Amino acid sequence: MKRYFREPIVHFVILGALLVFIHSLWNVWQGVQGRTITVSASEIERLSQAWSNTSGRAPNDKDIDYIIDQYVKEEVLVREAQRLGLEEGDVIMRRRLAQKMDFLISAEGEAEDASDRELRAFYDENKAQFASSERRSFNHIYLSPEKYGDGIESQAQQILEQLKSGADWKGLGDPFIQKRSYAVIPQAEVGRLFGPDFATAIFTLNQGQWSGPIGSAFGLHLVRIETVDDALQADFESVKPQVRDAWRAQQQLEFKAQKVDDLVSGYTILIEDIDK
Repeated sequence: MKRYFREPIVHFVILGALLVFIHSLWNVWQGVQGRTITVSASEIERLSQAWSNTSGRAPNDKDIDYIIDQYVKEEVLVREAQRLGLEEGDVIMRRRLAQKMDFLISAEGEAEDASDRELRAFYDENKAQFASSERRSFNHIYLSPEKYGDGIESQAQQILEQLKSGADWKGLGDPFIQKRSYAVIPQAEVGRLFGPDFATAIFTLNQGQWSGPIGSAFGLHLVRIETVDDALQADFESVKPQVRDAWRAQQQLEFKAQKVDDLVSGYTILIEDIDK
């Protein structure tokens, strides 16, 4: 027996078996590691800095949770794409891999056509989406921050007093680069021209009186709403094609969100503590 174990061929077989065993253990360990995503403190700091650079403010706790969630989902898509061999032999950016996997999931989620009953139910739940938007006509008086500086609010109040006394609005305020009167214009267009805060503000004003001052991307404005055209609700048959498109888009979004969540659930997520 001792002589048998001294044979070189026996040594070779034993060594080979040992290597196979070690390799199998390594594959198991690699598999566990491949299903574990560690979000390091340094990575969270990097993502938070990127958020700050984009949004102009530091992320709060809720923002950080969202940032981590998006990072984890992207990492899962990258790894799943790699499992499918989507690298194509080249060095492909991480985001490109995630996009490829995203496209594959989207393709799986192509919704079949809905019945009229399903479309009508979807329409009834989302009527506002298919209504024509409210439109308003308004005049405004512009005040330049470059001209008045810190005294611009005081100047606005003086002009409001003049308007109450019957002054002609057309002779008040400063020249404006765009129009001073707008007719039947929707909120989205007002937002494009003046900024979203201005648009939101004037679509809450009462009709027929001067209000303000209201800030925009240009400065301050005194505004008078002349007319309000209420939103009109379209009937189902006239917007049926749009309803079908919106229903399909909604079905695909829900499918993709569920699919990504299912993939994420197959991973172990480790998140390091960070100093806040």
